[in-house]
Amino acid sequence: MDIAITDKEKSLSWLCIGAFFFAMRSCEYLKSTHKEDSRRTNIIRLKNIKAKMNGKVLDFRSKELIQADMIMITFEYQKNNIRNKTIHMFRTGDMLMCPVIAWATTIRRILDTIPGASGDTKVSTFNELGRITEITSSYARAKIRSITELIGEEILGFTKEDVGLHSIRSGGAMAMFLSGVSDIIIQRIGRWESNAFLEYIREQVENFTYGVSEKMLYNEGFQHLDPNAGIGESYGLQNAPNK
Repeated sequence: MDIAITDKEKSLSWLCIGAFFFAMRSCEYLKSTHKEDSRRTNIIRLKNIKAKMNGKVLDFRSKELIQADMIMITFEYQKNNIRNKTIHMFRTGDMLMCPVIAWATTIRRILDTIPGASGDTKVSTFNELGRITEITSSYARAKIRSITELIGEEILGFTKEDVGLHSIRSGGAMAMFLSGVSDIIIQRIGRWESNAFLEYIREQVENFTYGVSEKMLYNEGFQHLDPNAGIGESYGLQNAPNK
């Protein structure tokens, strides 16, 4: 977003931010190379997005959407064949990295720039100099990789070849995991049917083991229960030769 210059680059940035908080598949917010009717996953339409503010449900047309407390997205058709799953996320308080602001901005852009925009209009829709097109997965992938190359491997720790559109979905899962979000909540937000999301948790990430060494010292001793004896033998750091 910091280096986005054109309206298309800014629009893509908001889509990526919104997708990150919902750990979305790229085909849920971008036009892919495959026809939509050939896949089980559909691109989100404006009608699939609602919000809540002070307990009141707001339609996507509401100008108060950007001030809402939470944003709600209904995924009508998904890859795993789950239908009409509604996921909600609260605003963060950050003026950039916020799911409410990201989706409200995307909706307002579409309503203001797409003639005849309605509830059936896809969130990927874009007005390119008067020509109604869609923001594509190939365009998004190229932008993500070019920015990765621009920032550099020395800062990021990975190259442009290591990232792609799925990085946003896996990055969302990883961000939740490292923040202590429970497995069941990560699974629900990302709409995984099982613990398949664990495949996205990368052990090589530095933060992965942060604090683990301290936690290993919380319990200095434990007792081994011997089924053949009444009381088990005690073990712990106090018995270790190199305490």
